[in-house]
Amino acid sequence: MDLLAMISSFFPSLSKSEKKVAQLILSNPDEIEYLSINEISAMASVGESTVVRFARKIGFSGFQDLKLALAKYQATVIKKDSRESDGEKGIIYQQYIDSLAETMGFLKEDQIQKAVTSIHEARRIYIFAVGNSGLVGMNLSNRLKRLGKWVEFVQDGQLQSIYATMMTKDDLAFAISTSGNTNEVIINVEMAKSHGCKSISLTNYLGSKLTEISDLALIGSSKEYISDAGSFAAMVNQMFIVDVLAKELVKLAPDHYHELRMKRNEALMNRIN
Repeated sequence: MDLLAMISSFFPSLSKSEKKVAQLILSNPDEIEYLSINEISAMASVGESTVVRFARKIGFSGFQDLKLALAKYQATVIKKDSRESDGEKGIIYQQYIDSLAETMGFLKEDQIQKAVTSIHEARRIYIFAVGNSGLVGMNLSNRLKRLGKWVEFVQDGQLQSIYATMMTKDDLAFAISTSGNTNEVIINVEMAKSHGCKSISLTNYLGSKLTEISDLALIGSSKEYISDAGSFAAMVNQMFIVDVLAKELVKLAPDHYHELRMKRNEALMNRIN
């Protein structure tokens, strides 16, 4: 797993002072291994205890353990000088390749299988997502409906709240939020869980509120590429995970989903005059 991607994914869950340490590391990964804890705390304008607390929060035993991991990471970094040769399209292409590789590092096979099993067994699936994440929610809804699943999704957050009140223990709440801290989505998931529902979250940040309250969290790369033109990197990584879930769902019960596919094809052909 990309160490810098992991640090970035924890960003929303960090305290203000811990974010300063994270930003320092993300901006200077090649220099941190040569600095003492005193130097890092001074550069980040935080106390030494904050540096240690940050290291432990992201999964290391302490500062020295984090430095060792950074040193190993820097030793394995491959410089992609070929990016510039194809201009902007080459740079953007490599950025997406890098972010998808990070998502592959986050996805665990057992998590995928637990997710598709929950989707397969759910009576109904309610998708909670707003804003840009709503576009991913719409795609997920369409994919699952084509596989014969009963899915409820609207992009209006208030209507999603109404749906949350109607859920039962046989239903599944599927929440999508890039930050994992979208208050509207969190409220709806908590409401659904109060009825005994299982919950899956799809987000781009570890340690977010949504990952904490969900039964299962699927994480995509949080790597962003800042420019005036914006970037769809986070959404692309979410769509990649949706595609993986759909394919794995079919593999879980191939005969069942093949039969549904044939019925769907027959219905669509009958519409042709």
